[in-house]
Amino acid sequence: MKAFPELTGALQIMLDRMDASLREGGYTGEPIKMYLAGGLAVNYYCGTRYTEDVDASFSRRFVLPKNLTVNYRRPDGSDAFIYFDHNYNTSLALLHDDFERDSREWTGIGNEGRKVELRVLSPLDLAVSKIDRYSPRDPEDIRALASARLFTVPELHERAHAAIAHFIGNKRTLLTSIELICQEIRADWPHPAG
Repeated sequence: MKAFPELTGALQIMLDRMDASLREGGYTGEPIKMYLAGGLAVNYYCGTRYTEDVDASFSRRFVLPKNLTVNYRRPDGSDAFIYFDHNYNTSLALLHDDFERDSREWTGIGNEGRKVELRVLSPLDLAVSKIDRYSPRDPEDIRALASARLFTVPELHERAHAAIAHFIGNKRTLLTSIELICQEIRADWPHPAG
């Protein structure tokens, strides 16, 4: 784990607020799994760039508390914040069917004491999830994951194609994006990334 400590601290506060809300609502069941994606998940693996939005899905539906914006201070002294992005939607994201099963627990963040267990998409599924949107930051994030040698180009190519197999509609743009990012990774790190 390479996540920025101050960003991790802000995320812990957010998780504590979710936990408190669940307990106040009387929830006594097994912890709800929270599957983290987006820039914060990239930060977890690579220690790269700050992000403000928390992209995540859950193993169960529940009413999120309203106070999920958390302020914190960066090492340079500047004020920053994170907020839960209610617009993130796994139904529209390019994700392999096994993304939940293959996610990894974020250890050391206090999961054992909460009714919310934080998990992070695997590096491979995280990269695949960033292919369909392909905003300016997404290729950078995918290349950061690849440069950390968290997957190979053939693995990315195969996982992305497996994810697309379950989509309907015009897949041309997605297929082009897969080929482009794989070419970029090969150009940047020809050995041993495949």
